[in-house]
Amino acid sequence: MSLTPEQIVATSKANVEAGLKTATSFVTTLFTAVERVSSLNLATARGAFDDSIAFSKAVLAAKDPKALAALHLGAVSPAVEKSVAYGRSLSAIGGDTQEELTKLVEGETSALSKNVEVTLDNLFKNAPAGSEPAIKAVKTALANASSAYEGAQKAAKQVAAAAQASVEKATAVAVENVDKGAKAAASALKVA
Repeated sequence: MSLTPEQIVATSKANVEAGLKTATSFVTTLFTAVERVSSLNLATARGAFDDSIAFSKAVLAAKDPKALAALHLGAVSPAVEKSVAYGRSLSAIGGDTQEELTKLVEGETSALSKNVEVTLDNLFKNAPAGSEPAIKAVKTALANASSAYEGAQKAAKQVAAAAQASVEKATAVAVENVDKGAKAAASALKVA
């Protein structure tokens, strides 16, 4: 089988169009992530501003040092919880973005694999007699490479999920410990 100039041009055009589509999807995904982070940051800044105004008013209204200390201790747990919520939101944005980009890469990898397979099949159709063992070896190598890639993807996803679960557990324990410490300090302040 020989390729005509028209076939080469058509194939090239299809490849460029597919590349542009993928690049557009990739950049759109990144812009969406940046927009989400910006929105989260603005909301967090607004909340921090509102909280600081409310806290300042409460400090001005405090009647004695005990009330002032209790006010400070009471602000610790909500501040930690808001920080953790912010971190979780960032993590969710990062996870969503990674998932979208992974889908794009997997789609491109799959399409590339199919294109290579079709191209090789076309080449092998015109292979000289006696080249069957070499053709089989090439196909086996491609199948093994594909299988290894899939295995690596699964392992990476499992490691990422395990790491995320560990971070979430450690964060929950830390928040719980800060909350207990703040409550204990508040109780000690009431007794004093």
